[in-house]
Amino acid sequence: RGVSATFDQAGRRAPDGRAVDPTLIVDRTTTVRFLALTTLVLAQLFDLATFQWMVAQHGLHAELNPIVHDLFESYGMAAVVGVKVALIVLVGALFVAAWSRREGYVRAVAGGLPVALAIAAGLIGGITNAATILH
Repeated sequence: RGVSATFDQAGRRAPDGRAVDPTLIVDRTTTVRFLALTTLVLAQLFDLATFQWMVAQHGLHAELNPIVHDLFESYGMAAVVGVKVALIVLVGALFVAAWSRREGYVRAVAGGLPVALAIAAGLIGGITNAATILH
């Protein structure tokens, strides 16, 4: 018999009655944290992929963000990818640090707000890029 992971299992038994290894127990908070970080990465990758596609189809003049425009013009796609990776790592690190050490309001502002803003920025950027591609 193997061991099975459970979600928010208060006891040490799986639903089928088998003993559960406590190191395999995954609570809802861990799941939410994982989903938040995964959504952050996917939103930023969506923005990056649509940016690359848009520039290939319409040229750099289609990019409305002056920071990204200048970065790409001066240093190329490698710099844009590097900045995206740095953004994901920085915001992800803030999120993990805030959620592991703080409680309440500080956790929400220091960890949750940057993640929410980075997700929103990635989605807005990707959607506007996609709209330009389709136009």
